[in-house]
Amino acid sequence: MGQPHILVAESEYLIAMEAERLLRDLLPCEVTIVNPASAAACAGIPWGEVTLALLDTGFRLDARRAFAERVRQGGIPVVFTTANAAYMRGVPGFPETPVLGKPFDAARFAEVIRPLLAAGITE
Repeated sequence: MGQPHILVAESEYLIAMEAERLLRDLLPCEVTIVNPASAAACAGIPWGEVTLALLDTGFRLDARRAFAERVRQGGIPVVFTTANAAYMRGVPGFPETPVLGKPFDAARFAEVIRPLLAAGITE
């Protein structure tokens, strides 16, 4: 298996870059950053290569739901990211999906991400 390919769908580019840094600190991986509100950016997502998606909760509920469902239909695990305290215990409609708070805590980030990518991690 090659390197994991992680999709970071985040409306704030600096936060997306921080997620990318934390991911690369954890393991060798490819990272694609998109703004989930941009249809043009999302059109270029290499869906067949994505092994995990980090999805920002900070955009419209209907758009977030559609995007998350598209990812899950492809069998891709989803981790939500949020700065909204109401979502820290879970995102409505996605009770089993992990949530990472923003700003990211590196230890919690690793705790959530590592098991999801265990098959792709090379020590």
